Amino acid sequence: MEAHEPYHKTNQSRWVAVTAIMSALALVGNYVLVAIPNVEFGSGVLFVTAYLFGLGMGIWCVFIVSIIYAFFNPWGPFIPTIWITQLIGWIFMVLAGTLMGRKDSDEIWSRGRLIELAVVGAVVTLFFDLITTMGYSLWFTVPYSVALIAGLMFIAVHVVSNAIIFPAIVPRLDMTMKKQLEPLFDRKRSPS
Repeated sequence: MEAHEPYHKTNQSRWVAVTAIMSALALVGNYVLVAIPNVEFGSGVLFVTAYLFGLGMGIWCVFIVSIIYAFFNPWGPFIPTIWITQLIGWIFMVLAGTLMGRKDSDEIWSRGRLIELAVVGAVVTLFFDLITTMGYSLWFTVPYSVALIAGLMFIAVHVVSNAIIFPAIVPRLDMTMKKQLEPLFDRKRSPS
């Protein structure tokens, strides 16, 4: 089994271009289903960014997405504590993506692997929702337990939807990105 190497081991302009593309895709993923509360594709895109390209690009995408989404959030104005907790939650997602990406890069998407993605999607989303609820609780001085109970339905929708979305989009993005970017990011080139 070959060690996981991010596909972005090439020049900086390509790295910046791919970071911008993945950030834009995550933002579109956050906005495209905005009419359905707590159902979004952005988390899956951030996850697969770290899965394919490593922690560095995942973190940069999180910062870009969080800044743009904070100021153009369809659900309300910029709230510092919620923004900070979103950052923490999304960083947790890209850490999980990085760790899962360290497995064999040529792995076939088996049923077991898809179930693993569903569980990971649910767990990272639950963490994200619990921590952002804490940000809400702190900002609005609502007891955390009250905020948690009030948001329980939204949390359930988010966790279940991402448990479905992660195994639906991560393998497709993985296969598509590898196919499209392999010629640009030739890992067999000689070190410079």
